[in-house]
Amino acid sequence: MSVARNQVLGAYRNLLKAQKQTFKGDWNTLAAARQRTYTEFDLKRNETDEAKIKEQLELANQVASLLRHNLAQAVQVEDTDVYSLKLNKDHELGDNETLRQASKLRRLKNAEGKSTGGGCGSPSCCSA
Repeated sequence: MSVARNQVLGAYRNLLKAQKQTFKGDWNTLAAARQRTYTEFDLKRNETDEAKIKEQLELANQVASLLRHNLAQAVQVEDTDVYSLKLNKDHELGDNETLRQASKLRRLKNAEGKSTGGGCGSPSCCSA
């Protein structure tokens, strides 16, 4: 089954809509994101390998999902050093339980003398 042109255009529009929603009011970032999207799609315009096309379409849709659900803008409140997050109904607001569990596990390992290395749990990332 071949990848239809409308699937490619749908992924392209999906990305543009996600960018418009996420970067609303930030014209410089929106313009840069749109330009990057155009450039990436244009570079792959003549791709004929169906597997690569499907892989790129999946990537485009994953990026759009990430923009919609995981990325939020912070806007400075006038005349203050305070920033406000611009969240919408689509943003994932988890309870951070996985982070708490990882932190608890690191503390237990450190208490046993088995340091994990970095403060984030990665042995090579950052210092404890």
